[in-house]
Amino acid sequence: MFNSAYLRIIMLAGLALTIPTTGYGENDTQWLLCPPSGIVPPPEPVSEEKRQQLHIKVDQAESLSNNVTRFTGNVEIEYLGNRISSDQADYDKQKDLVTVTGNVVINGQTAVLSGERAVIDPSGERGTIEISNYHLRASHAFGRARQIKLIDKNHARLKEISYTTCNPGQEDWLLKAERLELDYATNTGEAWDTTMRFKGVPFLYTPYINFPLQGRKSGLLAPTIGTSESRGTDITQPYYWNIAPHRDATLSLRNMTARGTMLESEYRYLNPSNNGQLNFDYMSADKQLNNEERWSGHFNHQAKHGKGWQSELLYNGVSDDEYFNDLGSSQSTTSLSHLERRADLSYQARYWSFLARAQGYQTLINDQPYQRLPQLKLNAFTPTKQGRPILSFDGEVVNFGKDDETVTKGVRVDLYPAVSMPMNGDAWFLKPRLALRYTGYQLENAPEENPARTLPITSLDSGLFFERDLNIGDSPYMQTLEPRLYYLYVPYRDQDDLPVFDTSTYDFTFHQLFRENRFNGADRHGDANQLTLALTTRFLNGLTGAEQMSASLGQILYFKDREISLPGNSLETESDSPLIGELSFHPNNSTDLTANARYNVNDDIAEVFNTRLRYHRGQDRSVSLGYRLRNDLDEQQSDLAAYWPLARHWQLLGRWQYDLEAKRNLDVVAGLEYRSCCWGFRIIGRELLNTTTEELERSIYFSFEFKGLSRIGNELDSELERGILGR
Repeated sequence: MFNSAYLRIIMLAGLALTIPTTGYGENDTQWLLCPPSGIVPPPEPVSEEKRQQLHIKVDQAESLSNNVTRFTGNVEIEYLGNRISSDQADYDKQKDLVTVTGNVVINGQTAVLSGERAVIDPSGERGTIEISNYHLRASHAFGRARQIKLIDKNHARLKEISYTTCNPGQEDWLLKAERLELDYATNTGEAWDTTMRFKGVPFLYTPYINFPLQGRKSGLLAPTIGTSESRGTDITQPYYWNIAPHRDATLSLRNMTARGTMLESEYRYLNPSNNGQLNFDYMSADKQLNNEERWSGHFNHQAKHGKGWQSELLYNGVSDDEYFNDLGSSQSTTSLSHLERRADLSYQARYWSFLARAQGYQTLINDQPYQRLPQLKLNAFTPTKQGRPILSFDGEVVNFGKDDETVTKGVRVDLYPAVSMPMNGDAWFLKPRLALRYTGYQLENAPEENPARTLPITSLDSGLFFERDLNIGDSPYMQTLEPRLYYLYVPYRDQDDLPVFDTSTYDFTFHQLFRENRFNGADRHGDANQLTLALTTRFLNGLTGAEQMSASLGQILYFKDREISLPGNSLETESDSPLIGELSFHPNNSTDLTANARYNVNDDIAEVFNTRLRYHRGQDRSVSLGYRLRNDLDEQQSDLAAYWPLARHWQLLGRWQYDLEAKRNLDVVAGLEYRSCCWGFRIIGRELLNTTTEELERSIYFSFEFKGLSRIGNELDSELERGILGR
């Protein structure tokens, strides 16, 4: 008698007039500030068999004629998961129509409609609902239509329709359309005389709008607005072009009063076997740079070629070294030193993989890295089986090039076969490993054209697992104690004749205690005769099994001085490494404490210390305090971030990063946010240190959101927002 077609029409009618955005939250928590609306709850879910059955409950039934039957008194009709209630229902057998009148409520899983009169055919393909209020459950949307007319299964017409996500009677914002027509056959909707009101004041009007019933539609998007000292007032108006279901583009006109106008473009495609994105931004004349043209480009293409084969193309480029400092839209881009250009062809199987790569860079800061033209890598290993050795092989051939005819360049071959024999029990493990590494070169502009190095590498990794039950207060816990010993032996081989193409020293962390090489790259492999001692303890909740605390401490004991180093670095002669410690503590669901430290026992100094304490509760309470110390880099910084309610609708947010060594601000953010049931705004001021110019740049962010409809203005960088909000 009634199906879900009407519910879909109302939902589409409301949603079609919106611009999809992510709100201040993308789940039901964004509606927590809305008072209870008194909406009828959805019908109880029923089995598919009952959904297909027609159920009618009435107080009285009478025949008015041979063709018309009248049902009166608490009429309830259930069909296809929907429930219709009214004071009266007439069924005309000849016209095959049901007319329900008086307190009509059509209740479904996704929406609720109420009105005074509805005429529906049993198939649900045609009919009319007069003066109907509606509620869309998922989007917290409410509205009213004077008439909803279903012409056939593909066409519907609605008159005098309104849409809002505010509670009934509290419509701070309201979208109205005089007429709305929906065509499912062409996936097209059309609306006439559409008006947007805020606090009763109309501020947006369009005589006609065309939109898709499902998917995307070409048209203007909400503008972004901001201001900064170097760019002035910064307004961007994007236009979205829905080229095809698998292709789209966004063209934006960005006007910066202090610099000029820029055209920004983004093109995306998603095909069955490939996908990619192309960005190109262009400014013909920058007022602050002698009217020079400026541009940036980005292209990324990924493709699959049959089983296991993949390829990727990546290009990044800018017109000049200062582009991101002057025109970049996020904090992360201002710290870029090199822009990568790369072409990859790879194959991934179960037990082996292959990579062919050509790689270069555009240098923005410091010297240009070597280009890999090309790089070939092969990795393979045998499956793990109890009692059987594991064979592995890592091989690489690289041609290192550079746009400088005076520097050393050439081909490097690195072959790294190994065999290991893992053994383990319930409370122990033992893993002996034997490897051989050959690295050879064919060089230009070098004292020796074909230097080479061959190294045998022996290691033995072992550990024990102890555990015990204990109570802390009234809470049961299980504590583990996990001692680990790792012995590594690599004989000395003179490597002074080998060039340094891509090798650096690892930052010394807890993970570095168990590496076979203290250098990152094949140009150097450190000699070693050393033993790592490490101890980890964990506290697991005895009821949930969740890890509430873990702490690790480790150190390397050296049995000989190291004789291999990078050019310009001194040799290491200490008999032991710095102590490395890590701590992770989660006393409850709201509090997290993490810390790591590196302590030099010989010089009695903390080389590195990082810690962060964070308290978070729900979506609107988060405070974090961080501290970073790097004595080797003369860095000492503090980081305080907060997102906290001042009152029911007001939030304070901010972040303060401070350089304790230079006694200056690195990044200061202070903002205020207002959130009501269905709308909100943010205003944020920021002072950011430009690490290139060493100057502070001030900017203002502003955004205004109609929940479930659109947002206008600039948002925080995603990196900064995660730092403040913790999400």
